[in-house]
Amino acid sequence: MLQERMLQLVGWCLTTALGLGLQACAITHVLRVADAQRIPVSQLVAELQPTPLVFLGENHDDASHHAFQLDVIAGLHASGVPLAIGLEMFQLDSQPALDAWVAGRLSEAHFVRLYKSNWRYLSWGLYSDIFLFARDHHLPLLALNVPQAIIQQVARQGWATLSQAQRRMLPAGVTDPITPANQALMAGMHPAHGARATTLTFMAQAQVLRNRVMAQALLRQRRAQPQTHLVVLTGGVHASRQGGVPSELATASCQVVLPPMPEFDPDHAGDTAADYLL
Repeated sequence: MLQERMLQLVGWCLTTALGLGLQACAITHVLRVADAQRIPVSQLVAELQPTPLVFLGENHDDASHHAFQLDVIAGLHASGVPLAIGLEMFQLDSQPALDAWVAGRLSEAHFVRLYKSNWRYLSWGLYSDIFLFARDHHLPLLALNVPQAIIQQVARQGWATLSQAQRRMLPAGVTDPITPANQALMAGMHPAHGARATTLTFMAQAQVLRNRVMAQALLRQRRAQPQTHLVVLTGGVHASRQGGVPSELATASCQVVLPPMPEFDPDHAGDTAADYLL
């Protein structure tokens, strides 16, 4: 099955060379995991309409993933679904600026600077069409990520080193993020012993802390505006039901679309990690 999918992908990506080079491979279909059928993006949009929470996983530097995300967002918006967009790309303290952007009170130059201060290693052009669409159609944007200084400290020194002041910067109820299940998942991906095992624990804490904080932000938004559907843009690892944000949303109904990932074998995932695959 995987070989067949790869051959199909190669076929779709053979486009005419124009201008400076080959055009990006547009994502026109996705694989529906439940029945292993490829369906057009328009049908995907129709199937996602009843779902209040949708995760569109991405490989951050893949422009085709962001074009696909915009297609889904635009399709859901056109259907009349009240919509907001959750963003891994922005830290929690960026929320007032996101609100100002959507309200038209923030210039594009100012917003680009805000974007680069949050997501500095990836080009503005990868996400610009999504952010401009949200502004032009007044779609709320929701900052989801943990302040970078906190994540860096947890990844290097562990959750226990955070001060009370730092913990108060996180959503209420967020406690030590690591559990035996989280640790086992990370250990399976990156086996380690001794000092490296301690480093792995800290990395797992940072990863799960992101998931937990994003989940709390999404649940808070759902409680505040239960009629608004949320489309969440985040990396594939965070979007996966296997150890990602959805695993922190025990009672929330959601649909998950995942990109190709080294950690993820679509031939053996069943329906546990995702509902659709790019």
